[in-house]
Amino acid sequence: MLKNFRKENKVYKYSKLLYQSDVLFAIVFNAFFLAIGLICFDLKYEVSDDFIMASIMSGAFGETQNPQMIFVNVIIGYLLLPFYKICPDISWYFVAQLLLIFISSISVTWVLLKKMERIKAVMLSTILILTFTNDAYILMQFTKTSMFAVIAGSMIFIWEIFRERRILPLLFGSGLCLLGTMVRFQTIYLMGAFLILIICYESVGLFHKMGLQNDSKKEIINRFVFIGLTGLMLILSAYGLRKLNWYTYNNDEAYGFFSAYGSARSGIVDFADPGYWAYEEEFQEIGISENDYMMLRTWEFADNDFFTLEKMQQVADITKKNYQNKKITFEQLLEQVQNREVQKYPICIACILILFLGIFLNPSKWWLSIGSVSIGIGLLFYFAYRDRSIYRIEYGIFLGTFLCMAYFWERTSYISQNVAYLRHTCIGVITLYLLGNILTYIPDTTYQNVTSEARKEYIDKKFCDSWNFIAGKYRRIVNKNVPENNLLAEFETNPENYYFMDFNTTIQTLYFEYLPWKALPIGYFSNFSYLSGVTSNFPDCTRQLEERKVSNPMRSLVKENVYLVDNHNLEIKLNYLREHYYPNARAELYKSLDGYQVWKIYEE
Repeated sequence: MLKNFRKENKVYKYSKLLYQSDVLFAIVFNAFFLAIGLICFDLKYEVSDDFIMASIMSGAFGETQNPQMIFVNVIIGYLLLPFYKICPDISWYFVAQLLLIFISSISVTWVLLKKMERIKAVMLSTILILTFTNDAYILMQFTKTSMFAVIAGSMIFIWEIFRERRILPLLFGSGLCLLGTMVRFQTIYLMGAFLILIICYESVGLFHKMGLQNDSKKEIINRFVFIGLTGLMLILSAYGLRKLNWYTYNNDEAYGFFSAYGSARSGIVDFADPGYWAYEEEFQEIGISENDYMMLRTWEFADNDFFTLEKMQQVADITKKNYQNKKITFEQLLEQVQNREVQKYPICIACILILFLGIFLNPSKWWLSIGSVSIGIGLLFYFAYRDRSIYRIEYGIFLGTFLCMAYFWERTSYISQNVAYLRHTCIGVITLYLLGNILTYIPDTTYQNVTSEARKEYIDKKFCDSWNFIAGKYRRIVNKNVPENNLLAEFETNPENYYFMDFNTTIQTLYFEYLPWKALPIGYFSNFSYLSGVTSNFPDCTRQLEERKVSNPMRSLVKENVYLVDNHNLEIKLNYLREHYYPNARAELYKSLDGYQVWKIYEE
């Protein structure tokens, strides 16, 4: 009777069809978790870079939408441009990243379904979604998105080129990988370490298989030549797209200057600070005082008359040379890695979990998991040595480790025959993992009692250290019940004034006042901007300042109707003005608004 019921029941029939279709199951499975996430999660940008790029794209810094988004390839901008023209109120930059994460997660699920027993694939996909995909959704960051797309697309590409050789999946995987490189090109170097291991594994397996089939030497050579040429085409396409993006910057004088200045700036501020004394003699030779150095280290380089491109490049060269000459013992390096406490990260726990699950469910390939973990550990130490141990990079390392290990999971004959053992083990792990992650889906309700005056502290407490993993970020809500921000009201109600914002005071807090789904209108930043930051000398921002007759932001601080929002570095700026321009410069508190201090600087 039960058998007849199943045959006649349409729900059962369609459910079975869904479960048996790799593509449909991967889409519905991921869509289910995304739907729940959109209901329960408070999606936001992890760092301000994404907010700034979304604002550039929407035209908030200029007179029209601008596809030149600094870190993301301009081609992505041109792909998004028609959507902004049709519906300018939606942040299509945010939507595009959300879709790219979703598609990447679907792609991984699809590959896993192809490679192993369904229940094992479901278990690994559940762990992936609850740990890595949700992380990328809740705290969206373009580097994380890029790494996810690059490795997901590469997994499809490698699977197809070595195994199935179907043109549509091959093109899809290539396209997804290239999109990832256009979001952030440098991620291919990090993900490449894991992909090399996968390629070596597939190459040995294919060579062995063709040998068993008694294929001729010529056939084997032709197959590997095809694989090599196809892979080379993909790599060259990625570099070609990067070169095209480089050309759009350097073919325009204003963008070329911005790009060169930004490159020098990153060579100064993107590494640990050893202190002025480490460079004192060399800095004095080029006229950089200790306070000038503090200005650079606190992102206060808004003076092209003194901090010229040439001087910025000189400082960057000195910093780089001293960095390259530094000596660090293994014990010091180990201490740096230990201080990060990565063992507490959910993404690290997920990697440890499937490493040990592999002993029971993937014993024949378990040794390859050790290789994946070894690459991950090596990368953790490498970035610690480079002083780049930040969470978004660590996320990529653990994502690569997890997916590399998962790729080596395959059907295991004797486990497949023990259906009950396999099913009970996987369902047990899925259930425990769901229960262990349920807290993430329960929003923090403390936002309901946050006032305008307390909101900055409420945000700073969890989000100020954007480079660190802080578990409270995931549940904390910033986009609901948002009280009026009196600092923004000050900007909007006084269009005759111009307000410069200190980087450290506002960069990691103020952008939470804007909904990530909503695009800022064209020309929104007409009377306020960061004094210095990643947008320094960006053509849109430069034109905006020129309209206000501001050629030198630092010197303009003493002008009438020009104000400074600064909670942290006022004295450094005053000392700079006294050393270089105004010996008697002083500051008076103009207003204090919701925890932000607004100052007026006077020449004397």
